[in-house]
Amino acid sequence: MLPRMVRRVLLLCSTALVLSGCAQSLEDQAHDRLQDDLDAVHEEFLDRRARHADTTGAEALESLDPWGDAVASRVDGDDVLLVWGIGASASETDGWFMPTTTTASLGACVSVVVRTGEGGDDRGSVRSEAVACPEGTEILDDDGNPVDAFTTDLDGRRDDVPEPPYDPPVCMSGGDCSRGGG
Repeated sequence: MLPRMVRRVLLLCSTALVLSGCAQSLEDQAHDRLQDDLDAVHEEFLDRRARHADTTGAEALESLDPWGDAVASRVDGDDVLLVWGIGASASETDGWFMPTTTTASLGACVSVVVRTGEGGDDRGSVRSEAVACPEGTEILDDDGNPVDAFTTDLDGRRDDVPEPPYDPPVCMSGGDCSRGGG
């Protein structure tokens, strides 16, 4: 019979081998994070459009990209096309005495098309999908470093613009604070 300490070490080593065999590669992890970023960009533009659904043309562009952060933008009639840059990275550190860190990063450009609605219940739609980046585009990863590679292999999204979210009023001190705040 093996001593208890040896059995524990063997159990820990075998568990580590099983887990490392099932783990995603760094590239796959970066890809998953990039897909999450595309989904977040899509949700952000849905929210921005829901808050300003009546704007069109240049006014809509101003409400969608007030700081001019888009890689490219264009107004097409009442609709707006934006190209947004996203980047993600994944890292792992090996070694105990002299650890070395390996990082994989991936970037993409996301075409966001904001279509103006016809009025009434039609508030428009937002479609987001990965596209080839314009020549010379630099995309930074989560850590602020230029990405290693680009991809267009991401799932796109399309949703109708929802009703604007309810933003409760802010209660100022000395005012009517019946809804909380202070």
